[in-house]
Amino acid sequence: MKRINQFKKHPFLLFQVLFVCLILLIPILSIKPFHEASTNVLQDWVKHIDGASFSYFMTIDQPILDGLNEQHDQQLSLSGFALPLLTNLPYQDIRLLFGHELPRFPNTNSTIAVAGEGTNMFTTSFETEPPDYLFEEETEDPPPQEPQPDVNDESVFIYTTHNRESFLPHLPEGTKTNETYHATENVMKLSQTLHENLESYGLEAYVDQTDFWQLLPQGQYGKSYDISREVVQNALSDNGQIKYLIDIHRDSKPRSETTTTVNGQTMARLMFVVGGENESHKENLQFANRLHQILEEKYPGLSRGVDVKAGPGTNGVFNQDLSGHSVVVEVGGIENNFEELNLSIDALADIFSQYYFEQEGAESQ
Repeated sequence: MKRINQFKKHPFLLFQVLFVCLILLIPILSIKPFHEASTNVLQDWVKHIDGASFSYFMTIDQPILDGLNEQHDQQLSLSGFALPLLTNLPYQDIRLLFGHELPRFPNTNSTIAVAGEGTNMFTTSFETEPPDYLFEEETEDPPPQEPQPDVNDESVFIYTTHNRESFLPHLPEGTKTNETYHATENVMKLSQTLHENLESYGLEAYVDQTDFWQLLPQGQYGKSYDISREVVQNALSDNGQIKYLIDIHRDSKPRSETTTTVNGQTMARLMFVVGGENESHKENLQFANRLHQILEEKYPGLSRGVDVKAGPGTNGVFNQDLSGHSVVVEVGGIENNFEELNLSIDALADIFSQYYFEQEGAESQ
């Protein structure tokens, strides 16, 4: 009884003891392996805390999330965190204890089909939406009528759904990580470079230059794929030769996760993303897996792997139901520069051309 009374005087210590006991009981109460059981229980706890509070703690380890809290009306207060912790902590609040130690604690709808070097559930591809005020600051003329692609006999269609995604080294000093978007210094340059490189390998490719940003309804960035879908569908209806759809993006992860050295050159890493909720999912996954395999063979460490997106909070389709050879390619991240990015685009063109001629040769036999 004396020991129990001592514990009552130290509620935080009591909580620690009870928590350790709970973790130890998880594998006993579950038929799953320990790591799976504990992760599932913690994931269930994770779901019950509001996003504003969680994002506050995530900014400690994930700079890309800095500024996102400014979009929420309610901020996490010290009392709102400390009092429940030290007095009557409900299980819903347990995630607050892990926000600092586990960045983006398992709250993702990614499945890593193939893991590249250093890729796991915490370092997989991650994109954020721009703050609404960036749309309000748009000073350009109203968008013209949506252009119709002039596609002839090309078999590769390159486009950029999130075409304003940019890179901090090419933006004004002081730009926040969640403001990494620009009208001209953006991923559309990478699409154009890929187009030129593929043509140098003898491939017929078309690059779409539609500024989807201007076509978006105010504050509805989530409709980007609805807008780009119309352009892709028009291209496919105009040209029955199109077989490959490549959507170029940039990740929101920090430089430490999106940069590597290959043959003495600093390069932006690539990640292939496949939507897991469309009828062409299996074919596209095979396509992405083969691209990753060739990339690993020729440029070891450059690929971050293949990420399958499905479930709430993800698109799950990415227009990939339109072709069995469709993929989203995340090229580098917010902190990469164009020198590193262009080297990676060169590598992408190289390995894609190898895949292309492998397929053409197989089909001609």
